[in-house]
Amino acid sequence: MRALLLAAGLLLMTWGTAASADLPRLSRPSAVRVPAATSLYMGWSGFYFGVNAGGGIGNSKSDFSVGGPLFASVNNAFSGAVGGGQAGFNWQSGLTVIGLETDLQASGIRGSLNTPCIPGICGLPLTATYNDKVPWFGTVRGRLGAAASSWLMYVTGGYAYARIETDALAAAGMAAAAFSLHDTKSGWTAGGGIEVALAPGWSAKLEYLYLDFGHRGSTLVLLPAAAIVDDAHFTMNVVRVGVNYRL
Repeated sequence: MRALLLAAGLLLMTWGTAASADLPRLSRPSAVRVPAATSLYMGWSGFYFGVNAGGGIGNSKSDFSVGGPLFASVNNAFSGAVGGGQAGFNWQSGLTVIGLETDLQASGIRGSLNTPCIPGICGLPLTATYNDKVPWFGTVRGRLGAAASSWLMYVTGGYAYARIETDALAAAGMAAAAFSLHDTKSGWTAGGGIEVALAPGWSAKLEYLYLDFGHRGSTLVLLPAAAIVDDAHFTMNVVRVGVNYRL
């Protein structure tokens, strides 16, 4: 009996050892690899193009004279929405970014003024109505910036041009004359902005520009002794937001 029990025990021990050898071994859980986040900052070098929209305010400081004497100096304030497109190229070296950009804007900037003449100075009761508007303008500018992570801060400046349209009507007693001067003026611009990467290749910007188109003269001839001369100085301030796509 004892021999039988001893044989059965040895048989169970042998079977248990064999069965345990056949069981699958538990392995350590493998580490889960989390993909690194894709960086939005891909560098600022290369060609880009985009669109923008914003608003502008301007001023035309007019000095009115009749036959030589200055009889009035008036500011014609104008404002309106602007929108358009831009294209450019950037070179980046380290944190320094140098670029060239051009843009063309459609504009609703306009304003008007009514200027009464002082009878004691002019000799005649003269009045003049001036309407100014800027239907479009554009710039060609250099850019110098500093890049930090996905941000770019820059200053900009260069050449500016604009279509400036002036329509005027003057009256002196029973005489009246109308005048229109529609031409393209050249000037200069300076400003700055900030641009931030949104996704690989895409960025958004906020920009300010000051534009100066110099002096512009016009004359309304009513009578030989009553010619109204206007010497106007045109300036504008523009703030706009935009989106760029980098190739």
